[in-house]
Amino acid sequence: SQGKDPGFYFQYSTNEKVALEFAAAAAVSGLRALTCMKHVGLNVASDAFMTYMYVGCRAGHIIVSADDPSCHSSQNEQDNRYYAKFGHAPMLEPSTAQEAKDMVMAGFDISEELKLPLLFRMTTRSSHVRGPVTLGVMPFTKRVGHFDKDPMMVTVPAVARQQHPVLLEKMERAAELSEKSPFNRVEEYGGAIGIVTS
Repeated sequence: SQGKDPGFYFQYSTNEKVALEFAAAAAVSGLRALTCMKHVGLNVASDAFMTYMYVGCRAGHIIVSADDPSCHSSQNEQDNRYYAKFGHAPMLEPSTAQEAKDMVMAGFDISEELKLPLLFRMTTRSSHVRGPVTLGVMPFTKRVGHFDKDPMMVTVPAVARQQHPVLLEKMERAAELSEKSPFNRVEEYGGAIGIVTS
């Protein structure tokens, strides 16, 4: 009903960069955050995104990027998996509605373990899919944010040079998590040909 408190804070921002910076401020302060944009919006947010990876976050932050293969409603077909590689961001990519819900929940935990925002790649098809979703336990608890000043958050070149190897170490840990992910699966149909897909 109108006026009912949904239990979380929501806002529209002037553009994707502002949205990412606002949510990053929450995540740096210990509050979970989720930012949504189309693939071209990540271009607008890319300046903040690239530096954010060096700074990291305290609470989980998921950045949803909806790619649009075949240009259903966009001016290009860019593949934002390259932003994950470019910025050294962990990324999840669901293929069903149930996976989307489950990966968001897991994504918050991964983000908090790595202390990095996580890129969550949707596509036009996965964004418009229909299917049953079992919610299960939704372990969200209200948190109180608190910002701690840290000179390592101001990415002047001297700080950035120190943070880059830290980011690379986090990505090594991300690779370990990826290898053990419950979202990886092998479907055996016999034969000598294997297909790797997402």
